[in-house]
Amino acid sequence: MGACQAFGPSPNLGGCTSLFRVMGENMVKNKDSIKQKIFLLIDFAIFENENKKINPYIKRYVKLAFELAKKINYRIPKETHKLVCKNCFEIRTIENTKIRITKGKVNHNLKRYLSLHCLSCGYVKKISI
Repeated sequence: MGACQAFGPSPNLGGCTSLFRVMGENMVKNKDSIKQKIFLLIDFAIFENENKKINPYIKRYVKLAFELAKKINYRIPKETHKLVCKNCFEIRTIENTKIRITKGKVNHNLKRYLSLHCLSCGYVKKISI
């Protein structure tokens, strides 16, 4: 193992900067491929759920996609977050979600929220309107 790998980039080591520049380009390519895997996993889970196929791994696919997004520090779009329960990684459908419009006070102002109740685990997600 050379000095570049052990101690990181340094202005005194000369050739190490080009090595880290190449590693950075590979990281960008890896992030793009991981983003594609994230969307592939989520789309596959939604497809399996819509077709009513009995697949015990649907929750696992969604959980794996969220873990990959966390590792590369990628924010999953809001549309996808609304489709998935954050607590149990269940895909929201009409059968397992109760939707209500509620009111609440925030800084002495009355706000309206769309509350999504997951009937699988009991988690409540509030979205401001």
